[in-house]
Amino acid sequence: MIPRRSILLAMVALLAVVAVVAQEGDAPGRILFTAENDQGTVWANLSLTGQRTDEPYVPMVIGVQNQSSAKLKLTRESFWLSDLEGVIYTVPSVKEWRKNYGHASLDRRLLTTGGIPWEVWARSGRFGSTNFFPDLRASRGATTRDVVTLRRGFGMADLLYFERPRTLAPGKPFFLAVQGEGWEEPIRLRLYIS
Repeated sequence: MIPRRSILLAMVALLAVVAVVAQEGDAPGRILFTAENDQGTVWANLSLTGQRTDEPYVPMVIGVQNQSSAKLKLTRESFWLSDLEGVIYTVPSVKEWRKNYGHASLDRRLLTTGGIPWEVWARSGRFGSTNFFPDLRASRGATTRDVVTLRRGFGMADLLYFERPRTLAPGKPFFLAVQGEGWEEPIRLRLYIS
């Protein structure tokens, strides 16, 4: 029987390889983006984003790991998109999102967190639970949980929605910024859809 620690180390190594492969080059079809600094790491999986470019809100699986010595508090206001012109696109309220978006249940069935190591955090007990956009059709998890506090080494992953950037188009760059209470500056990712 293989020890659990060996399995965990093998999973971490595999996820690291997946993340490195996903970062190399600007190959068409890229869906995983990552950025890090001394404060932490941010991942964005755009597997659903490119399928919803005509909707008022675009979905994106976001992962965040805190590496700073201070606790990190994340809320809806901690996440935003911007375009090349500096226009900011925020995370809507649950009420606005429910009123203007009809694909939540389908998105939950289609989503992938490929490359975001949420399972590692969950198994190690270092996972901060969030539910920024709950699915009312699900028997579990229909309660909004949009504040999470992460101690050093803890992470979170969730499906978030943003106002659709008006310049969103294949190959055109836009940016994700994440800054919670406890980080001195945001971590920014340069993103694009294929």
